[in-house]
Amino acid sequence: MAPVAQVTFYFNVKSREQALCQLVGKAMTQKLTINVLAESESAAYALDRLLWELPQTGFIPHCAADHPDAARTPVIVDYRVEKMPVRDALFNWTDGVPAGLDRYARVIEIVDQSDEARAAARTRWRAYQAHGITPDSIDLLELAARP
Repeated sequence: MAPVAQVTFYFNVKSREQALCQLVGKAMTQKLTINVLAESESAAYALDRLLWELPQTGFIPHCAADHPDAARTPVIVDYRVEKMPVRDALFNWTDGVPAGLDRYARVIEIVDQSDEARAAARTRWRAYQAHGITPDSIDLLELAARP
């Protein structure tokens, strides 16, 4: 398997949901196509609602992988990784390392401040390393404190 170009962990996030909306919005301004991988069907539904409601500046256009408009929609939200089209970036909203890493130039992990989330992130970090990938990390708390 060819490794992805870049895996980035955004950690010390106060709200994973807000960070997801902000980072997906930023990726869209860069004209990137995006997959958001959920853990389950119910988690995908919750992310669907989130992307319609949370962004302050409006909604983030998205659909499921099997929706008729998927090919022309910039963001796909689904729990079925095998149905997701090849995209520029994958936001991993699961507790594991997703299959098909070689299909993405970027994989983004968002980690909140809870001990449970940090422990799960450490496990994923080691799993990426086992795949020959050296992840990057960005401390959003530290970034927010900069003048």
